[in-house]
Amino acid sequence: MEAEAESILTYENVIPGLFQTRRYAEEINLGTVPGLSDEVQEQRVDVRMQRQQVLAGNSPLEVRAVLDESALRRMVGGVDVMREQLERLLEVAELPNVILQVIPFSCGAHPGTMVGPFIVLRFPHPEDPDVVYTEGNTDSYPADIQRYEVLFDYVRANAMSVADSLAMIRSMVNEL
Repeated sequence: MEAEAESILTYENVIPGLFQTRRYAEEINLGTVPGLSDEVQEQRVDVRMQRQQVLAGNSPLEVRAVLDESALRRMVGGVDVMREQLERLLEVAELPNVILQVIPFSCGAHPGTMVGPFIVLRFPHPEDPDVVYTEGNTDSYPADIQRYEVLFDYVRANAMSVADSLAMIRSMVNEL
């Protein structure tokens, strides 16, 4: 659906697949879905890497992402993998079609705390309804879309500014 979408609003507590490096994607799969065969593991990572093509081209996908600080602090694959991943976030954040913010731990409880990660996919044609994706549930009812769009606005309002978010990520790269 990402390939057909015009824009995405996403709140995550892991690095979104569209922003992941290959090594991070491999490690997050190994850690969260144990027992995958090498073949299935490689297929999943390949698909994730191919999905990232929507960020470039003539009509790139517009992405507004808010990451919980835990996504940046969770050590996935070790120091080298995380340094590479954080540097990738900084690169992606430079794209004109990407807005990246971080909700710091210091924010405390916020509207996304209990809801958990979600993605709102918006489509350019009126006949294609927007979709909300939450882990284990896909919902396309307009009332729910509006609820998640409002929720995203609240989450974004609790996040640091883009400049402060990128400064935090740069600082974390230097700490590794």
